[in-house]
Amino acid sequence: MDTYMTIELTFTNNAFNAKATITPDTSIKEKSFSFILNNNLHISEITCNGKKVDFKKVAEETPEFRSTCQCIKIDSKENINNIEINYSGTIAFTFSNGTGSCWHNIITKDIKSLSWYSVWFPQKTSIAINHDKVIITDGNELFVVKGIFNESQNTWEYGGKGYDPFNIVAYRKEALQTISNEYMNIYFIDDKIAEQAETSSAIYKEVIDFFNGDLFRKIDIPVLDIACASPAILIGGGYRRRDFMWCTTLGNNDTETAWLNAHETAHVWCSGANPATWEDWLNETTAEWAALLFALSKKDTALFDFIINPKLERCHTLPPIKTADGSRPPGVHDKGTVLFYEMYKKFGEESVRVAVRTFTDLQEKNTQSFLETLACNGHDEIAAFINKGVYPCCNSAYPNN
Repeated sequence: MDTYMTIELTFTNNAFNAKATITPDTSIKEKSFSFILNNNLHISEITCNGKKVDFKKVAEETPEFRSTCQCIKIDSKENINNIEINYSGTIAFTFSNGTGSCWHNIITKDIKSLSWYSVWFPQKTSIAINHDKVIITDGNELFVVKGIFNESQNTWEYGGKGYDPFNIVAYRKEALQTISNEYMNIYFIDDKIAEQAETSSAIYKEVIDFFNGDLFRKIDIPVLDIACASPAILIGGGYRRRDFMWCTTLGNNDTETAWLNAHETAHVWCSGANPATWEDWLNETTAEWAALLFALSKKDTALFDFIINPKLERCHTLPPIKTADGSRPPGVHDKGTVLFYEMYKKFGEESVRVAVRTFTDLQEKNTQSFLETLACNGHDEIAAFINKGVYPCCNSAYPNN
């Protein structure tokens, strides 16, 4: 089935206006529709099949990793063939009392950064969307990372590429700076990032040489586009989706730059476990240890210590890896990394290489499959050691989780 959502997006200096048009597959016969949207955005009008319809906010919710949302429902007297949602407002990243809102989102004169985390577009739609597109108007003053410029329409088109649909980073052309080589393009507006960018491009080549075909199976690595948000956002980490990476800066020094490149690039391989549950420890532990193995390969003690020491300091304050309710625990990046560090000290570097490679090659990415595969491949000691760390109160070898 083919259900489309196209969003026409117009920016001001600190806000936006949007119209989301949803066209369900002709085989779908639905007379109601629901979705969630950032609670700070104002919905001015919704039409169904060309007619204005009433809508109601039925609840509020805060989904995992995302901002607080309004839950909207509409009802139609006839089958829904077309929906238009007109809305507007602003979103901005905040971080207070340990709780973030609108992660990685900001709208300023020089940079517009919108992502899935803020729920700036309709999500959890009751009719599943499988084709997406964003059309950004008044595009001649902007450069949109991963976008395609339509000169005749003066618009940018984005979406449908398989990584975080509706993840928009747009720079004002007059402010934009770019550093490029055969491996990556780095986009930024902060003069302080220029030196970081030169360092990052060199380190990224070293990371790829070590990861691709040495630590991990060899794959085709496309050119990486990195969007930097500094000085608009200075905290909040970063993330990578296929050949796109978002970050605040590229690191305050060479060591931090190396860690950022190694950890985020490792997620090309170190992914697939459910990130909304405790199983995310697999994604983050293996990515962090890929970075640590990169440090060991370079005999870079400063990088190794930069990664592991803060985790050793925090580890004793953190809850167990596996939570009773299956939720994602605080410190998911740290507890598993320290567990593997203890394994590294007990069994040596090769034990960690085996564990990391085993996870990345799994068909079913969860802890039970991970441990069973290690044991089946003759790595019983490694499997038993990890099992004890993940299930400290369980005597059975590989419990159902």
